Amino acid sequence: MNTSFTGTKACRLGIGGILLGAILGLLVLLSGVPEAGWSIALGLIGAPAVVGVGAFLVGRSQDRLLRNNDAFSKAKARFSSLTRSAISEDDWQVPLHDSHVPTCWQAKDCQSGDCPAYGKHHIRCWLLAGTYCRGETQGTFAQKLGDCTKCEVYQESVDRGSIDEIAEDFNCLMWTVREKEEILAKTNDKLRIKYSELDELQKKTQEIAYTDTLTGLPNYSHFMMTLKKEMGRAKRYGRAVSLIALDLDNFKHVNDRYGYRKGDQVLQILGKLLAEEIRDCDYAARYGSEKFVILMPETDGAGAVTFAERLQTKTNRVAEDTELPVSAIHLNIGISDFPDCAADIDSLLSASDSALLFAQRKGGNRVSYFCDLSETEFRKGDLERLESRLEGAGLHTIRALADAVDATDLYPSVHRAILVQVAGDMAAKLGMDNKQTDCLALAACLHDIGKIGVPAAVLQKQQKLTREEQELVRRHPEMGGQLLQEAKQIQNLVTAILYHHERWDGAGYPEGLRGEQIPLMARIVGILDAYRAMRCDRPYRKALTVTDAILEMRAGAGSQFDPELVELFVEMVQREEAEELRHAV
Repeated sequence: MNTSFTGTKACRLGIGGILLGAILGLLVLLSGVPEAGWSIALGLIGAPAVVGVGAFLVGRSQDRLLRNNDAFSKAKARFSSLTRSAISEDDWQVPLHDSHVPTCWQAKDCQSGDCPAYGKHHIRCWLLAGTYCRGETQGTFAQKLGDCTKCEVYQESVDRGSIDEIAEDFNCLMWTVREKEEILAKTNDKLRIKYSELDELQKKTQEIAYTDTLTGLPNYSHFMMTLKKEMGRAKRYGRAVSLIALDLDNFKHVNDRYGYRKGDQVLQILGKLLAEEIRDCDYAARYGSEKFVILMPETDGAGAVTFAERLQTKTNRVAEDTELPVSAIHLNIGISDFPDCAADIDSLLSASDSALLFAQRKGGNRVSYFCDLSETEFRKGDLERLESRLEGAGLHTIRALADAVDATDLYPSVHRAILVQVAGDMAAKLGMDNKQTDCLALAACLHDIGKIGVPAAVLQKQQKLTREEQELVRRHPEMGGQLLQEAKQIQNLVTAILYHHERWDGAGYPEGLRGEQIPLMARIVGILDAYRAMRCDRPYRKALTVTDAILEMRAGAGSQFDPELVELFVEMVQREEAEELRHAV
């Protein structure tokens, strides 16, 4: 404000000086002064006039500078505003100083509809036309060497003022940005389409990689991924999950008798049947060859058995649809579940695979649950097959198998629970470390696992056993040791299981070891096993009371049992039995 006022004042002062000089000079001339007075008059006129002219010129220059500064300030503000609008609103059409800028096709009255700028407003020909019109300026611009300001169209379109030139440069910049943005947008659209095509192709490739081509069900690889996910979810939320393993018994007979094409047809129809029968949350896959699997989340063993039995009755559809006799299709189903049968993936697989063997030994075309060995009769070589199936099984699964054996042998589980506690107490008294204590507790649970190789009819027989049957029972320690050879987590239990029927006097089996030749854990397990047998009803006698069983144990001290261990055992078992009685009351 002060600067503007100064410029105007200078102009006024200059005009006043000129007028003052003229008035003074006129007065001098009219007064009739002598000739020397003319010099004085001219001085009086010239001095104010010179000062006035100088002041006027300074004022005019100052006002021009002020106007230019104001114009630049407004242009700067407009540039900032337009730039922000262009970026935020994604609109690059920025007419800065004129709503209509002539283009080359207008300036030269061009009628060429092929020109990329023809018919378009606010399109700078020097940006789009390039060498199309073969103009000198356009040609040099296309080579990135020209100067658009030399173009007659540019000169006609843009005033020669500095602000207008800056404005047009800004507009050109905006149009360049817009052009690049359009190119990038088109490129991005093309890339998005290609990415979508590649994504779809990847999904199809993955689907092919994880799909069994014969049945259309997921294959082994996809099943293992799904099993890992479902087991993780079951552990995280404490939910049950069941695994059903199915195989076509004697499928080789179908291929040999009816041909491989008929065998493939059987597999296809069975796969279709499984896909139709499972729930939406269930999962069916082809495990390999004639074996299939079904995962049933939120389902325990009992629920899976119910489903499997219902599925078993519908297997006849496979025979009907393939025009085969019903007797040709035998579907064995083995079931295991988390957490009752297994605590990890390997154990769940081992348990379901073992249950398949149980189903076969029930007569085939049956359903078998891993934790239920009733009606299972093993044949020659079955122990070796079961041993191989349990190779990946963990302790939880081995213990579940031992529970099933106990159920078959009619042992009450309550006695085993007491004896496991007694085993821990004895281990502490004997100075065993934690690892040895855990091992002894496991041995107390698993020492009779070899009885899985003894027919249930023999174990449950009410009459006296024949010599052959007695010999079969006497082999169960060896069978147990053999069975657990592949269960790598419990190798240190094998000796306790193998020798728990040895006697202190050397009259035991299987090797007739004597005294301290018998491993310590085997001597303890032998005492636990004998006491448990005394406390249970047997075919040849009724269960003994705690007092009578202790008397019997002491009577065998020094002949059947280690005498020191018997007294330690009696001390511990009396305490545990009394505690159990107190809780019961």
